[in-house]
Amino acid sequence: MISAAAVFAQAEDDVTNFDDFFDEGSSNTTTSTATEVQSKNANDSQIDVTVLDEMGIEGEGINEAAPVDKKTKAESVKVMDTKELQGSSATIADATNRSSGVKVRQAGGMGSESKINIRGMEGKNVKVLVDGVPVNNGNGDLSVNDIPMDKIDRIEVYKSYVPERFSTDGMGGVINIVTHNLPKSSITGSHSFGSFNTHKASLDAKYVWVTDSAKSRTVATGISAYYNYSDNDFEFTTPYMDTVVTRDHDRYYSYNIAPFINFNRFYFDRISLGASFSAMDKEIQATGHHIEEAFTDGFGYGASLSLEKNNLFTKGLSAALSANFAYGEDRIIDTSHVYYYGWDMETKKISEIPMGEISMGGAAHIERKNITLFTPWNLNYAFNQNHSLTWSGLYRYESQDPTDKRAKEGQLLNNAGFPGYANSVVTGLSLENNFWNSRIQNVAGVKGYYYNIKADDVEGKLNALTDDNATNKDFGYSENLRVKILDQLSVIDQFAIKGGYQHSLRFPTREEIFGDGIYVQCAPNLKPEKSDNFTAGAELDLKGIPIMLGLHLEYNWFYLLMDDRIYWNNYSAVPRPYYNSVGIKTSGFEIEASADATEYVTLNFNLTKQNPESREADLAYGIAKGLTVPNIPTFFINFGAEFHIGDLVFKDDFFKLYWFGNYTDEYYYTWKVSKRQDRTIPSSFSQDLGVEYSILANTLSWSFEIRNITDTRVYDKYGESKPGRAFATKIRFSL
Repeated sequence: MISAAAVFAQAEDDVTNFDDFFDEGSSNTTTSTATEVQSKNANDSQIDVTVLDEMGIEGEGINEAAPVDKKTKAESVKVMDTKELQGSSATIADATNRSSGVKVRQAGGMGSESKINIRGMEGKNVKVLVDGVPVNNGNGDLSVNDIPMDKIDRIEVYKSYVPERFSTDGMGGVINIVTHNLPKSSITGSHSFGSFNTHKASLDAKYVWVTDSAKSRTVATGISAYYNYSDNDFEFTTPYMDTVVTRDHDRYYSYNIAPFINFNRFYFDRISLGASFSAMDKEIQATGHHIEEAFTDGFGYGASLSLEKNNLFTKGLSAALSANFAYGEDRIIDTSHVYYYGWDMETKKISEIPMGEISMGGAAHIERKNITLFTPWNLNYAFNQNHSLTWSGLYRYESQDPTDKRAKEGQLLNNAGFPGYANSVVTGLSLENNFWNSRIQNVAGVKGYYYNIKADDVEGKLNALTDDNATNKDFGYSENLRVKILDQLSVIDQFAIKGGYQHSLRFPTREEIFGDGIYVQCAPNLKPEKSDNFTAGAELDLKGIPIMLGLHLEYNWFYLLMDDRIYWNNYSAVPRPYYNSVGIKTSGFEIEASADATEYVTLNFNLTKQNPESREADLAYGIAKGLTVPNIPTFFINFGAEFHIGDLVFKDDFFKLYWFGNYTDEYYYTWKVSKRQDRTIPSSFSQDLGVEYSILANTLSWSFEIRNITDTRVYDKYGESKPGRAFATKIRFSL
């Protein structure tokens, strides 16, 4: 596993109540190695900054088992092998967005928010992990998008299911990013350049010393690093304006350096020591008006120690334990004396005191220090090759110390949030059984949650804490079954059916419980969100059929029942607490097909139909029963085609030409009351085209891609348009 860091920054104007219903603001308590900053002003504009610190060291993660079988796992999971994407300029968001049931919605270019939606659930209910350890900032943001694809072995997408071996809460699902391990002394690197002055560079180097060949003892040391930069100066439009403008204040860069050393076969199978340092800087771009000065930046460093041992005390018992420390500092500075009312540079207000650009009267200079200690563990006992029991867990301690620099200079209100700390333990026990030569697979599990969150009151708050300590504990459980009905019969390679159920939950965060002391009141009695998720599906593999070599077909149905949805009324003129609002019912299905049409041509297709709607009425907020939830795509299709051939010009060379398409049907900006309502987010069809060529058995490769080749206006996240046509080229080497 690599040590890696990523950064995330977001700026929003005029966040609506519907946006909050699923985005729910930003947590001051995270379930990750991340440090996070949030600023709220009177108009509820938000900025989040995340610096991901230590995420692990070279090799598989502490909670990462053997690779998940793509077509024979009882769990509701889709595995994407990213090795073929390592030569391209694709990001984690690009790859994940091509899976059925998944919609990754981006609010800008590099460094901007990438919100994940899995089967209608998003926000804090979707968790992002790297090698089995949570690293997302608690909002369901794909905040590891800076990690180059070169460093990733595969991406596991768990839909409406959070495995017990992953020690995290959540109900919508999991994106688990599994990094690769350089197999021997080697060095790999890449550089890509693209539109909007975008640069991405990465380097991985490893050297192995053999200290005792008879005992296979080795010492491996190396370094992993990357750098990202973009001006992000593409044209865009939003519902707030009737013209197209250029993002002129959205520059972003980040970098990460992570050395490591591994001791192999020194009693433990592996002892890993590692460190990391990362930093970021991002200008803040508004969507409704011009900004000139506001920005965010931050840095973080971390260290870790990991131990792994197979056949501990007895044959079949494997154990892994890790201790990790991360420290980060970040800040938001918005102290301009000028506020622009729109994109007309002449329409502005000038003040003698700092007024703020993100929202008038919301000037901010907030700095935050964060310390994170976390210890994941994994204990697996294989009774034999067909039956195993796994106990995994994660203890996490987080502290935050926010400072409002403007308040210290005499401002009456402190906007930095409450200092405090959090302790949490999430642990899971899962039993996997295989019967009848693995024709029947069963995975059952139970998970326990414990959270203790403390906040300290500070001067300059309108609302004092009603309770400075909150404790939560609960249980979840799951059952997944897969039955292979036909196997190796004529043209039928296999036919299988599967089904699953999980009772899962998501605990309230620090901000939801304690508020911010100004706009959000305390809610010490806030209940966790809970969901009962049902899935069923069938898979069929055909071989040797006419006009194609092989065909894989898959159908999945899902039905999700969520209760006690955590909500906040940001339209209120007085401070309000978060509260448990209406539940959500989501039903839908997915269809997938992939074919090896010939030795040289592969085709892919998937379709998703989903309908999230309110389960009951919330009279206090005007939500009726049975309304379609806003800002959630309900129908989308992904297409893919690839032509590839080897030994084209030289021996061991490889040529690939590929095409991707995506269609997203229109969906509703507000709660769907009538089919005739005209405020919708328009449908779109975008296409990407790329070519890749490698020589010397992939020692050296080059790629060129054109995204959105028809320059179609594609809208996302409440109608904000994404970048238009863009190109990227990449050179990659491996020695």
